[in-house]
Amino acid sequence: MPTQVLLVVLVLAAGVVLGRLVSRRTGLPEAAVYVLLGVGAAFIPGVGEVRLSPDLVLLVFLPPLIYYAAFFSDPRETANNLVPIIGQSVGLVVATALAVGGSLLLVFPDVGWAAAIAFGAAVAPPDPVAAGSVLQRLGAPRRLVTVLESEGLVNDGVALTLFAVAISAVGATTSVGEVGLQLLIEVGGGIAFGLVVGIVSATLRRFVRDTASHVILSLVTPYLAFVPAQELHSSGVLATVTAAVWLGVRGRGLVEPTVRLHSETFWTVLNSLLVALLFVLLGIQVPAVIREVGAYSWTALAVAAAAVVVVAILVRLAWVMLVAPLGALLPVREELAAQMPWRERVVLGWCGPRGAVSLAVALSIPLTAADGAPFPRRDLLLFLTVVVVLVTLVGQTVPLPRLLKVLNLRPDERERTEGVRARRAAVDAALRELDEVAERDEPGPAGVEELRQVLELRRDHLRDQLEATRHAHRHGDDEGGPEPEAHGEGATDVSALRLRLVEVERETLRRMQANGEISRTTMVAISQELDLDETQLRRRR
Repeated sequence: MPTQVLLVVLVLAAGVVLGRLVSRRTGLPEAAVYVLLGVGAAFIPGVGEVRLSPDLVLLVFLPPLIYYAAFFSDPRETANNLVPIIGQSVGLVVATALAVGGSLLLVFPDVGWAAAIAFGAAVAPPDPVAAGSVLQRLGAPRRLVTVLESEGLVNDGVALTLFAVAISAVGATTSVGEVGLQLLIEVGGGIAFGLVVGIVSATLRRFVRDTASHVILSLVTPYLAFVPAQELHSSGVLATVTAAVWLGVRGRGLVEPTVRLHSETFWTVLNSLLVALLFVLLGIQVPAVIREVGAYSWTALAVAAAAVVVVAILVRLAWVMLVAPLGALLPVREELAAQMPWRERVVLGWCGPRGAVSLAVALSIPLTAADGAPFPRRDLLLFLTVVVVLVTLVGQTVPLPRLLKVLNLRPDERERTEGVRARRAAVDAALRELDEVAERDEPGPAGVEELRQVLELRRDHLRDQLEATRHAHRHGDDEGGPEPEAHGEGATDVSALRLRLVEVERETLRRMQANGEISRTTMVAISQELDLDETQLRRRR
């Protein structure tokens, strides 16, 4: 047994490393490569016997993945696209569950409506990781990525809630009122509990100073939100999202720059590792799931698989292209219901790959129904879930680069120059602060003129870079290389002033983000650079 465990660990590690290499060399989406490598690894003796427990995904993988995505999300941009996000994360999930469940019943009517809807709920929520990573790498318009990622924060919770309600109805008699009450407890309880966890965690962060303790606190926070909420029959997904958003908005400034830098680096690495492991493990499950449906007619399996895959894809496309534009008719502020151009809607509608969460939800289907009878067609539902995940994961992510090119989708000039403009505004603010110091203190500290020269050189470089970016024809040239260090030189007696300038730059970025001039992503990225500058300065003092 220890030898088998070691073998599985080595295979997973090799799959993660090899997957990144293959993806970078071929340009294929990492998620698709990981799954295919996992399928190949399943034929290694001892590895194919590994079974992906639903508890492993729902209780180990899912909370930190949701927490990471929500913590670094931009609430302001999410609010600006609230109508399409809610429509897709709630309305589209329900519509997909009903449509997919109905298509399954046409081929296997003995499954029953409750079980069919449970299956539909399992495959309804797309996994934004696979498609989102491709869109970000290729430089898609930011609003497109924002809607996709924000939808992914909520649709898992909606799907899991619908799944739980449908499962409880298999073999049982439930009223509409009981279903409504269960939904209210799931949603309302999850949000309320997550808010409590976020507030408590933010309070604790004020008293945590060392890096290790802060990283540990941030690591246990998603589990403290997810697991108790699930035990209280509330939505653990919504609880985790709520806690993460609260901490991302209120808690980020409560810790020292050094601690914040190490913590965010840890989470970036952890997120990449968990995503890779999850997709490799998903691939390993595929051969075993296929073997379990050997008693079925392959014709019936093929018809059912084609039906549910086609319906899942077409429902999303139809919703985004036809239903989503109706949001403009709602009695809400115009900016909340602003519509995407049709080209962006085509890409958004196509970005519907399903992931390991769908398989984990399907694996959690009980062996018996509420009345004690065997759960109807459980092996069939697992097989169809694997088919939907594989076909959409590979078939919808691989063509994305070509689709973006054909539709000529790229960020506008404001988005392409956002990072450079933000850095230039921060440097201008630092120079103004330096001028005020020079006026107040005569003579100024030694090294002030050298510091001024460095900042002016950086400002000139950013100005040239801004002009080059505006005339660039390729996305890869938009942001250019790193800017010269603004705080790399100077005497010891000017170090306090240099720290003050870092804070001035940081405050400028916060103000620009609050005013909607830059995105939260840009603000966090540049703030991390300033955190590194400040960390190095304090070490030299």
